[in-house]
Amino acid sequence: MDPSLEEFIRHARERQLGLADLRAILQAAGWKDRQIARALSHETLALPVPEPPGAGSAREVFLHLFAFAALYTWVTSLVLLLFGYVDLALPDPAWRATDVWYEERESGIRVGMATLIVTYPLFLLVWRHLLAVARRDPQRGAPPVRRWLIWLSLFVGAVTLSSDLITLLYFLLEGEVSARFLLKVGTLLLIAGAGTGYLWWSLRSGEEAPR
Repeated sequence: MDPSLEEFIRHARERQLGLADLRAILQAAGWKDRQIARALSHETLALPVPEPPGAGSAREVFLHLFAFAALYTWVTSLVLLLFGYVDLALPDPAWRATDVWYEERESGIRVGMATLIVTYPLFLLVWRHLLAVARRDPQRGAPPVRRWLIWLSLFVGAVTLSSDLITLLYFLLEGEVSARFLLKVGTLLLIAGAGTGYLWWSLRSGEEAPR
């Protein structure tokens, strides 16, 4: 809340200015009704005004969509980047390891690194801002848009982990398991499992926060 607004309201209340007159003065000065209501509740009440279910600004929705888009992008880039390193370290004997083949793999690694370098800091920056906002207003709990996106991401993570395990079991039963295949499966399990676990913890923490 703006300190000047808080100080003005405190001064007006000390002078015993009525709430209706105070609201009219602030509206004439250009303050919005939402800002006035929050400031008055902060001055006169012990609890903040609760927001109705589903409330959230367009800015909040944009930041959450941007954060999760960056999350999906850098996680996918990290997986493909590590897959590229595995292919270079342990090439499949069936592949023809020509100069073009190596150039394609190295090009994919460069693309993955560039994408990771850009999207990972962006995700951290936006996500830390959203967490800081949540810490400043712990009574509010997790915004609805965050819960929806986290549940959607948990669904994607669960499908990815299940598919990875099914693939691993299938090739184990076929007896066609190589070191390259196990490294790729382990990489996907580790990254998807870590991401899914963190989102689940974040969701539970937000749901258990006081409202």
